[in-house]
Amino acid sequence: MKRFLLFLLFLPLTTQAQLPEVLLLDTILARVERVHPRLRQYDAQAKAADAYAAGARVWMAPRVGAGPFMVPYSANRRGEDMGMQSGGSVMVMAEQGLPNRARQRANESYLRSQANVDRETRAYTRNQLRADVKQNYYDWLMLQKKLHVLEKTERLMEFALRSIELRYKYGGEKLSDAYRAQAALQLHHVEEMELEGQLKERRANLNTLLVRDPQTLFYIDTTYHLRALDRSLDTTELAQARSDVRALDQSLVRNQLQQQLERTAARPEFAVQAQHMQGLGSMPNQYTVLGTMSVPFAPWASRQYKANVAGMQLEAQALREQRADLLNQAAGKVEALNARRRAQYEQVLLYKKNVLPAVLKSYRATLLAYEQNTETFSAVLQAWETLRNTRLAAVDQEQQLLQLQVEFEREQEQ
Repeated sequence: MKRFLLFLLFLPLTTQAQLPEVLLLDTILARVERVHPRLRQYDAQAKAADAYAAGARVWMAPRVGAGPFMVPYSANRRGEDMGMQSGGSVMVMAEQGLPNRARQRANESYLRSQANVDRETRAYTRNQLRADVKQNYYDWLMLQKKLHVLEKTERLMEFALRSIELRYKYGGEKLSDAYRAQAALQLHHVEEMELEGQLKERRANLNTLLVRDPQTLFYIDTTYHLRALDRSLDTTELAQARSDVRALDQSLVRNQLQQQLERTAARPEFAVQAQHMQGLGSMPNQYTVLGTMSVPFAPWASRQYKANVAGMQLEAQALREQRADLLNQAAGKVEALNARRRAQYEQVLLYKKNVLPAVLKSYRATLLAYEQNTETFSAVLQAWETLRNTRLAAVDQEQQLLQLQVEFEREQEQ
């Protein structure tokens, strides 16, 4: 008995713990940014570039060697050939290249610049993911709103059906009108099933963006208010706001650093070599200390880095043209989206203030006339379909406004 009472005591807690969670838009956006593997990929790439740059200022590895030195081929004639009794020497050699500090600094800056490009690419990907989340979230909201519209409209038809059945019982209505109403109601249910399937699709899309099982059940917050229209950014503000433009800026910086690195190839490189010869027989010990310097500015050697610098300058020009084209396209698209948003916003307000109330009054007037036997059921059915379609069209107008809002925010990275 005690076990049963304990089971009843903890049953509500268990049931409550298993209820699907309700997620806000900001919560989903924060989770996607934290767990999505595409964003974590760019984080790892940026850290890898910093790791590569950390080893840019190391010294070159020393070289060592050992072997015989000036040992004659013929041991019988070595006294005649050398003028003395000798067996040559055993040589030990060590060589160390001296780092070119200017080249190392240029190489470090060049390697670190790749991390900045990766971070801006991550910001661009983050913006695309945020837009995908918003699109699916708002679609889900509008689908729920459509289902609510269909539910309200279904109650109106059920009321009309009860009126038809009552009239038919007393011979005041045709049986065909009842069948037409039943058929309209069944088509109404088919539309509900289609909307529920689309809603599940949006849930699966959001689960995929959250990197979890697509069948995970959760709900979203249905409270929603239309936002006021934002102004469009000018070209200067767009250049600062858009991560793809900033990524091109970082690519230009990286190109300039690469040119600086390539120009350091014109500077000579130095090395120091020390050799010790341990004499064999009566051969004395000897040593050699040698300093070497490359001559990269020789005409036949300087052609390569000069050609590389010229090619990088042309690549920089191409990046600047690409940046200008991107900004031009973005500014035009933002302004076009803003114009469409203004027009769409006016249409949404027109539906709410004028169209929907007028259609609802028309339906009520037709239904009242039908109840007073001054109108046919066909007129009621037509008015009901008009009311349902107008309500759904109003939701479609609002959904189009939200889609434009998402595209507008995607372009301006808001």
